[in-house]
Amino acid sequence: MQIEEQLQRLTGIVDSLAASVVARDDQIDAHDRQIGALMDMMAEQKRRLDQLTESVAKTERQWQAYVNRLPRQ
Repeated sequence: MQIEEQLQRLTGIVDSLAASVVARDDQIDAHDRQIGALMDMMAEQKRRLDQLTESVAKTERQWQAYVNRLPRQ
């Protein structure tokens, strides 16, 4: 195999590797975007859970106040 043929083979290999790297980078970027979206959803769910927890605590206090006003037997 002559040097020119070897250079052409190596050029093909390098081009193929470069394309693979670009494709892999695109996959990593897509994965990063998915993780970011999941983290945003998680933050929203935490906010909603905090609101629900406070609402339940408020309802418990209201029921306790109601029960405390009932006549004792």
